[in-house]
Amino acid sequence: MSAVEVASGAGAGAAWSEPAIAPHPVEHRFEFSGDAREYFRIWIVNLALSVVTLGIYSAWAKVRTNRYFYANTWVANSPFQYLAQPIPILKGRIIAVAIFGSYVLSGHFSAKLQLALAAVVALVAPWMVVRGLRFHARYSAWRSLNFRFVGTYGDAYIRYLLMAFIIPLTLGFGYAYVKFQQRQFVVTGHRYGGKEFKFEATAGDFFPPYLAAMGLGFLWIVFVFFVLFAWLMSSHEAGELPAHWRIYSVVGLEYLGFFLIGIYVVSRITNLVYNKAELAGHRFISTLGAREMMWLYAGNTLAILCSLGMLIPWAMIRMAKYRAAHLSLFVNGDLDAFVAEASGEEGATGAEMDMLFDVDLGF
Repeated sequence: MSAVEVASGAGAGAAWSEPAIAPHPVEHRFEFSGDAREYFRIWIVNLALSVVTLGIYSAWAKVRTNRYFYANTWVANSPFQYLAQPIPILKGRIIAVAIFGSYVLSGHFSAKLQLALAAVVALVAPWMVVRGLRFHARYSAWRSLNFRFVGTYGDAYIRYLLMAFIIPLTLGFGYAYVKFQQRQFVVTGHRYGGKEFKFEATAGDFFPPYLAAMGLGFLWIVFVFFVLFAWLMSSHEAGELPAHWRIYSVVGLEYLGFFLIGIYVVSRITNLVYNKAELAGHRFISTLGAREMMWLYAGNTLAILCSLGMLIPWAMIRMAKYRAAHLSLFVNGDLDAFVAEASGEEGATGAEMDMLFDVDLGF
């Protein structure tokens, strides 16, 4: 960085001080200190009580899980905190399940009714995005200071509803631009300690990973359906797989290809979002590797299948450790400059509905 010259006095004979050099940013790596055996005890109790109580305990299970993962995620010698209480989450979850259940059951009575309910859900989706982001921010803290989200409903409706029409109009090529707009909304809408997050990415930064994914997806479809599928269905030798198993093989390979492409996109976009975010001069560096994440997911999936789900806690801890190990905070100045902001209570309905209806929150 360039030196800053400071002049003292005025006019003739004014004395000039030595150049004040801006401090070099200090790197603080994120750390996750959770243990698979320790978390397994939490996970198995959560699972058992959620089953016994027909899902009612799931709100407490969510709080216990989030508190464990937050408390074991550290940066700059300080852990994160999850402050939400189970009762508001349970209320929001009941409302969300009731709405989702109505949508599912309506299909047994009238396709038009179900379509109408789907339209209603689409119309309230931006509201769910904002409410979910406000809830998660309000009850997340670091160094005893809460985060906040101040994005407006109007802006959410523009970026999550109206801009969605760009995608079909551009034959899918506008998808990257829409995602840029949504992620910009999420990042810049957050606050911490009275300071706003900035997002220095441009729409052009989002096109390479998404266009690469589209190209890879197209090539994979060509390979599977025009080469592999034709090869499987053309031979009728004895001992070959039955036709339905051939089809299952093709579908499985198709799913595998798109799953791997999805991991590639997640790694690239996550790096892009963090690396272009800034908070009061402090920056982030994310170095997730697409190949590393593919191997990580492959190992986790195999372990979960072979253990009939008992290694889910191990897989979750493994993923949390990897993500934390590839994220750093570069501090440029004093972290004590942040101050607490007043914030009211936030309802959990939006946060629970976005889970049920799979609303994209931008990450």
